[in-house]
Amino acid sequence: MTSLSYTNDKDSYADAGNATGRHGSQVDRIIRAIAEAIVAGRLTPDQRLPSVRTTAADHGVSRDTVQRAYDKLVAGGHVHVRRGAGFYVSAPAPSRADPIAPPQVDLAPFQLIHPGLPPDRCPGSGVLRHDDSSVEEIGRVLKRVAGSRQRLGSYGDPSGYLPLREELQKKLQIEGVDTTVSMIMTVPGCVAGLSLIIRSFVRHGDFVVVEDPASFAHVSALLAQGAAILRVPREPDGPDLDVLRLLCERYRPRMFLLMSLLHNPTGGSLSLSKARKLIELAAEFDITLVDDASYADLKPSTAGPPTVPLIVLDQVDRVIHVGGSSHILAPELGTGYIVASERYMPMLRLYRPLQGMGNMLIQERVLYSFLHEGLFRRRCDRIRLRLAEEAAVVRQLFSSTPFQPAMAVGGMFLWVDLGSGVNVTAVAERMLAKGYLTAPGSHFRESKAVESRMRFNVTTTTAAAVEALVESVHN
Repeated sequence: MTSLSYTNDKDSYADAGNATGRHGSQVDRIIRAIAEAIVAGRLTPDQRLPSVRTTAADHGVSRDTVQRAYDKLVAGGHVHVRRGAGFYVSAPAPSRADPIAPPQVDLAPFQLIHPGLPPDRCPGSGVLRHDDSSVEEIGRVLKRVAGSRQRLGSYGDPSGYLPLREELQKKLQIEGVDTTVSMIMTVPGCVAGLSLIIRSFVRHGDFVVVEDPASFAHVSALLAQGAAILRVPREPDGPDLDVLRLLCERYRPRMFLLMSLLHNPTGGSLSLSKARKLIELAAEFDITLVDDASYADLKPSTAGPPTVPLIVLDQVDRVIHVGGSSHILAPELGTGYIVASERYMPMLRLYRPLQGMGNMLIQERVLYSFLHEGLFRRRCDRIRLRLAEEAAVVRQLFSSTPFQPAMAVGGMFLWVDLGSGVNVTAVAERMLAKGYLTAPGSHFRESKAVESRMRFNVTTTTAAAVEALVESVHN
């Protein structure tokens, strides 16, 4: 088999940078050359690529470099693997998803937010466990709001309670977002907000990108709308932009649904440099970026490298920002909000009443009271401090086990690797038999992916749960 010529200047591989730069890295040059050859028709469907060893030898790079390039091409859909036979060019991308196939929604992960077990038996819970004083504070504000003389007998403002949106505008301005009240819309919660956005802008068969791993709520909401889901690997500092570019070139997706801060389940945050490149990529391919910032208020302001919500860099242009208070207040009272430019607002205003979102009288006024009286900020400070303390305790529990959590700065989740070859689904079943509900990584990946990690909630993970985990892995 003749080798492929990726460049006319093999010496240009000598100035290798890191593996993520678009123009300077060895990995990227191989990716770009193969992808462009496929698009131009010089490489045809089912044509076999040279072996990793051959390509590495021909171009003076390591086999690891070529392997990473080939893996990214596979993730981007340009290349597929035939076990034992090598890498082959994939067939042309379909223009739309199959309109007949029904959505395959896995309902099992939703027990993590409706567990039916005591909190200390749910190390995989998706709900932040509050202390008694925080619960009492909610009760006092709720009682005061419910006892006030509110005007009844009509639906609310089509965009949500105006005084609350004014308070949200002030909050966003403090965080560095210059917006107007007309660009803010309230919703019952972050998931409801995401569902409204998807309902407004995604049509059956549209390609939409999510992260891998991703929140099961993101995937389920997209499947319910009939979207064709593409996955881009999530790295510690954000999505793999090499793979994202390949997906954009091949499928031309309409939307990218991501979490810039305190990603669920890994706990990582998007770096500033990668955030800027992501916004540039979205503009190049005309992609709407939907940023689920539901955990943003839990991120410590001083820990780790500087990170900000994607909308701070975008300034309400191509990014639709979704925030909420469910984790800070309580799931039953949580109010979410959408921040979007006027190019998006007409459709959102059209679909919001159709989604039954006009009746949030109590929830909106509870959040308004917390923001207006300064209680929200102080509550966030207390919760962040408590999460840091509890995360340190849970990390200490894992330090005496073979399993070490990935690094995450702040937030309520730890992403723990149980080791290669461990069947996390089987471990989760054994844990459930012991009376513990866990969050296996398979809940956040597509079903065919091999996953050895689990997500743990630092407010509900106990020493007994970690001990049961060790037994479940080894038995």
